[in-house]
Amino acid sequence: MKKYTPWIIGLGITVIVVLGYWIYPPAFYRLEMLFQNAHFQIRGPLQPGPEVVIVAIDEKSIDELGRWPWPRNVLAQLVEKLVQHQVKVIGFDVVFSSADNSSGKETLNIIRERLKTKISDGSLVDSVLDPLVESADNDRQFAAALQKSRRTILGYFFHFNSAGLDHLSEKEMHRFLQNIKPTQFNGFIKSDSAINLSAVNFKTGYAIESNILILSRNAESAGFINFDVDRDGSLRKIPIIVKYHDKVTNADYFFPPLSIQILQQYLEGSLIFRVGELGAEKVLLDSAIPINIPVNQRAEVLVNFLGSQGTFPHVSVTDILHDRGDLILKESLKDKIIIVGATATALGDIKVTPFDPVYPGVEIQATLIDNILHNNLLSQPGWIAILDLTYLVILGFFLTWVYSKVKPVWGLLTCTLIAVGQFLFHQWVFVDKGFWITNVFPFFENIFIFSSLTIYGYLTEKKERHFIENTFGKYLSPKVIDKLLQDPGGLKLGGEEKELTAFFTDLENFTTISEQLSAEELVNLLNEYLTDMTDILIQHEGTLDKYDGDAIKAFFGAPVYFEDHAKRACWVAIEMQEKLGKLREQWVNEKKPKLHMRIGINTGMVVVGNLGSKNRMNYGMNGDAVNLASRLEGVNKEYGTFILISESTYALAKDFIEAREIDSIRVAGRSTPTRIYELLGKKGLIDEPLRTILLLYGKGLKFYKERKWKEAEIQFEKILEQYPQDGPSLTLLKRCQLIHKNRKMNKDWDGIFLVPSK
Repeated sequence: MKKYTPWIIGLGITVIVVLGYWIYPPAFYRLEMLFQNAHFQIRGPLQPGPEVVIVAIDEKSIDELGRWPWPRNVLAQLVEKLVQHQVKVIGFDVVFSSADNSSGKETLNIIRERLKTKISDGSLVDSVLDPLVESADNDRQFAAALQKSRRTILGYFFHFNSAGLDHLSEKEMHRFLQNIKPTQFNGFIKSDSAINLSAVNFKTGYAIESNILILSRNAESAGFINFDVDRDGSLRKIPIIVKYHDKVTNADYFFPPLSIQILQQYLEGSLIFRVGELGAEKVLLDSAIPINIPVNQRAEVLVNFLGSQGTFPHVSVTDILHDRGDLILKESLKDKIIIVGATATALGDIKVTPFDPVYPGVEIQATLIDNILHNNLLSQPGWIAILDLTYLVILGFFLTWVYSKVKPVWGLLTCTLIAVGQFLFHQWVFVDKGFWITNVFPFFENIFIFSSLTIYGYLTEKKERHFIENTFGKYLSPKVIDKLLQDPGGLKLGGEEKELTAFFTDLENFTTISEQLSAEELVNLLNEYLTDMTDILIQHEGTLDKYDGDAIKAFFGAPVYFEDHAKRACWVAIEMQEKLGKLREQWVNEKKPKLHMRIGINTGMVVVGNLGSKNRMNYGMNGDAVNLASRLEGVNKEYGTFILISESTYALAKDFIEAREIDSIRVAGRSTPTRIYELLGKKGLIDEPLRTILLLYGKGLKFYKERKWKEAEIQFEKILEQYPQDGPSLTLLKRCQLIHKNRKMNKDWDGIFLVPSK
């Protein structure tokens, strides 16, 4: 179960992230918008096309022409001037929702009425004043200029909620609708004739603020100019269609924005709008070169902002009216799309964009027109959601796999690199492909999976550290403990089979010795002996299995594996015997008994792990190779030796030790014979007399194996003449003599000595 826990955590977080994407909490949406702002700012400003020029109602114009709104005869002059400059389209990002009262028309009408009360011939009064009233009617002059230009698009706006509009009746709102009704869009193409357009989730207006009737009738067309902002106050999306429900007729009407109306006029094309059951499917501006407009199901486009305010060329209204820079002006305005709108901050038509917190609304219109003309809109089609979700699921699997493998320090670096890589990938998709894919959910998926698995790893490691320190602290070297703590995964407590070197010690005749000591003396002697022997074991990173009275049971190569386990076991045996020799010298002075230790060492496949019952476990070893090491410790008695190692141990350690082959034996319970060696010392650290003995013993052993009993006896006798206490020579000499005299034994002898049961 433990190995699946990281996957449960990681994939659990992935599920939560996917659900979060589906719900999209407001806080995450705001963070997503911050990411989008960052992508815009890192990309930097782009150069717009040459088609759009803004004629600005700016501070300069206000200073020269007076406070806005200006008399409409001024705007009539502006239209006439623009026509003279041969502009292609004029769009007004302004609403003229009430009559112009700045002219003398009302005053002349009052004079008319008063004169009629004093002059009986009212027709005479009308004939005189009518031309004056008409010439003083600014709205009529503006309307005439609009009608004559045949290229001017007016703006109007929708109220998208009822706030502050309680005073408007349904009839009044119906009247406002009539002013823009001729500009409605009817060119829907249904993918299914049964589709009800009223049920499509388009942006819906609550009320209309339209131009006065005389202006609406004389303009070429009109489009709405106001847009809702996102939850963070920035403008990012613009609807291509707004639905309006007329409560008087119970009918729905659909209207495009000013930018689309301008483009239809400029390109002499028309909007083609295909609708499916889920909403908008495809929007096309049909012209000489058809332009695809990427929209979402609500028919909204994502604006690709080109920069901060001033990105598009600006010309002041007053400069056009006063023909300043006439030649340059004519060249800069000819065949252009002109958008007349406010850039003066005091007029309040200010929006927040990713580039600029103070961005003139008129530049929003210019940006959308430029985006469509140059196929530069951002896109977030319906399949992006499927892509996002697939990406989040795959990313969840990948992150879980990565963070379950790496250490916390490397995990932090990996987390940082992945976060940076994600952002750079999203930046590339944003800039190069024009797609908007989610940033915030992959970002937090990365953070959450990393932090959760790191915390889990920390708690697990802390638990493992506590277990390792408690379990092994008393019988492993600090170096081994540190290695285990660095890589607890290498510790398989459930049990595993691996090649190790088993190590057994026992004190010779200790039962007899213990009977001569008091309990306190016995404990003190044993503690001193076991402490010194264990220190040597720990120093070479051996693992203490247990103490069994005076016996030590240990092994090398687990829980931390090292390849030279056989060599370490041999060196520990040598150093233990050397230390015990020094202790015997010390104990002579202290009148303590002399202790002699026998050691058996064998290398082989061993089962190592937590062994025991449910309530009491011990990290130890078991197996046939362990039993052989234990038997070799006892076999020392047969040959008068103190350290015996098996041929498998000798094969691995021979380059580091001095040893002599003793015999080939078969212990009870094992059918396979074993060649055994007496361990004499570390490589190169034995004296010359001993080397002479080894040479003689080797010859004697060779004769012994060849059944040349007499020749073997001679060699062993030579050794015993010099070293009467050499146990192996004495043992084999007696065996040669016995076999030599016993014909049956001689006949059946196979070169293997059967060791009696321990």
